[in-house]
Amino acid sequence: MYRIGEAEVRRIRKLIESGRIFRYGQGGECDRFEQDWAAHVGVRYARMARNGTSAIYTALVGLGVGPGDQVIVPAYTYMATALAVLAAGAIPVIADVDDSLTLSPADVERRITVHTKAIIPVHMVGLPCDMTRLMRIARKHKLFVVEDACQAVGGGFRGKMLGAIGDAGAYSFNFFKNITCGEGGAFVTNRRAVYDRGSVAVDCCSFYWNPDQEREELQFAGHNFRASEFEGAILNAQLSRLEPMMKKMRRQKQRLTSAGEKAGLRSIVNHSIDHECGTHAGFLFDTEKQARAFAGSLAQQKVSCFLPMDTGRHVYTRWEPIMRKQGAHHAALDPFKIPANRKAKIRYTQKMCAASLDVLSRAVLVPTHPDHKADDVRRMIAAIKAAA
Repeated sequence: MYRIGEAEVRRIRKLIESGRIFRYGQGGECDRFEQDWAAHVGVRYARMARNGTSAIYTALVGLGVGPGDQVIVPAYTYMATALAVLAAGAIPVIADVDDSLTLSPADVERRITVHTKAIIPVHMVGLPCDMTRLMRIARKHKLFVVEDACQAVGGGFRGKMLGAIGDAGAYSFNFFKNITCGEGGAFVTNRRAVYDRGSVAVDCCSFYWNPDQEREELQFAGHNFRASEFEGAILNAQLSRLEPMMKKMRRQKQRLTSAGEKAGLRSIVNHSIDHECGTHAGFLFDTEKQARAFAGSLAQQKVSCFLPMDTGRHVYTRWEPIMRKQGAHHAALDPFKIPANRKAKIRYTQKMCAASLDVLSRAVLVPTHPDHKADDVRRMIAAIKAAA
């Protein structure tokens, strides 16, 4: 969370005083945010969900991904990306990340099989994937693309908003994201059929509350990831904060990156530094020892930083349910055990994406912040130069 305050309090107070706190029929906060978020990212449809995980899952359901399918995910992402694939009944296939710390297009193409149905590019820590190459691969092999923009809310890629480039996109609005309502999410798409199916997956009663949308062929047994009017109200206030924060952090990242390169450091590959979130500047080193020495020096100078390798379940080797193939609470529902996935299953090992483990151990990320003052940025630049 970056900023929250009186604007959100006023919105919540107004909502409570109105008494219209249920999202269907009498509310309006969720409806407004869905409309405004769709307009902000440049798509036709948006549907709020409970969190980023359910947003990814419902987008996959909307596209018809399920048993018998493989979905390619990166080795560096929060475990929930892969768990959402399992929730849809499909098998996650883990592919390497490259020097951008995002999904490697070359490795994606190597891992495509006759069972591959979709690719999930994850714009980790605000860093855009190479969407030009990934979309080219997807079109070549007739695959769906579901962008996981949970950690890149408000970012872009060469003039297009992240999440709006593929067939569907997913966002998280939890406490740790660029805008927040404490816990929340949404999926977006330009395709009405995907939106309709995904909406049933979000809310099993969505058609009940909107009888004018009654369509029996779509009323499968969905879940209940319905958003609340409180979340909608907070996000409506948060949205006005987003772009000014992105602009500040992009400028900070550009200054930190330039300073590091002038000091002899090598930047991570940035696919769209003028349009991304700008939440992290990153540098690559020849060895893990050098990376840790640099990080240690920054820490001594009270500059925040971290190695991606140290981020727990954001690295595939720590995805215990995946590595152990425990895909559901009951064997009859477990994608790793059901007959439909017999030919789609793969073997998971600790070294299956060794190239990712290598680059994640040699990278150092330096967070920016919209409330940094000019003196703060100058101090960070001086620390980077001293540590280089």
